[in-house]
Amino acid sequence: MVNLTEISDEFIEYCRAKNLSEHTLRAYRQDLNDFLIWGGKCAHQNPFAKDTMMGWMMDMRERGLGPASIKRRIACLKVLCRWLEEDERIEDNPFHKFRANVRLPRRLPRNLYHEELKVLFGSRSVEGHEHFGATMSLILELLFTTGIRVGELCQVRIHDINLGGNSIAIQGKGNRERRVFLVDDIIKCQIKAYYKVREQLTPRTDGLLLTTRGTAITPDYVRRMLRKHVENLKLKRRITPHMLRHSAATQLLESGVDIRFVQKLLGHASISTTEIYTHVSDSRLQEAIRTANPRSQLDEHRIGLEP
Repeated sequence: MVNLTEISDEFIEYCRAKNLSEHTLRAYRQDLNDFLIWGGKCAHQNPFAKDTMMGWMMDMRERGLGPASIKRRIACLKVLCRWLEEDERIEDNPFHKFRANVRLPRRLPRNLYHEELKVLFGSRSVEGHEHFGATMSLILELLFTTGIRVGELCQVRIHDINLGGNSIAIQGKGNRERRVFLVDDIIKCQIKAYYKVREQLTPRTDGLLLTTRGTAITPDYVRRMLRKHVENLKLKRRITPHMLRHSAATQLLESGVDIRFVQKLLGHASISTTEIYTHVSDSRLQEAIRTANPRSQLDEHRIGLEP
């Protein structure tokens, strides 16, 4: 009798030993819990049979789960089954020649408008707290000028920063290491100034950015800080850390930076992931041309030509 709960727990520990992020581990737990519930309903079947996987996918669709959620859960089970196969705990991998056919709607990244960026970077925090203002300022600068993910930002340690070499070592997805760069002396001065704020907090970690208790910040902590900052600035849109990453990528491409360099900076495994930002640039170009519409200045010569 297969004990899915034990297998799930062992798999999470295996992933933790491979230094996967807490965010990834939480996502895996959520996906596995969904499969455990389904497996409990089908206790008479082999939980790792192809028919079981097909039934689970149909059940998720009937429950109204979106394509992205279904695709993520299927991806999690693929990793689990590959691990079980390599460990010789299952003979047949149910995902061999398995076609899920889950299509995701193509969504363009949400970027920040120029006016929003000016407000974000042109104002001081109204919190009246030295830690909040200094931390929020450095978070914004690093997310926007380097394009790193919020999870990567939270993992930056003091010794990852090379002020002399104008770079930061980043531990990205899949434990891939890359370097991002400090664009000018202003941000280097901000980092040096933050070191002084940091020392006043009695650090309990070697992480760069700290909470008021001296512990390392988390992605949720950053999102809460940014949400409070945006509310104080009375910006109308909800702004997330990932929107700063999107904005960084788009502006680099619009400035003529080679897409392969942008791919390397963002830590994308495939250039096709980076290419989505070229669509954003094209959309903005089209919007700008439509707004300017130089041909409209000659409208008096077009009278009678409309269909």
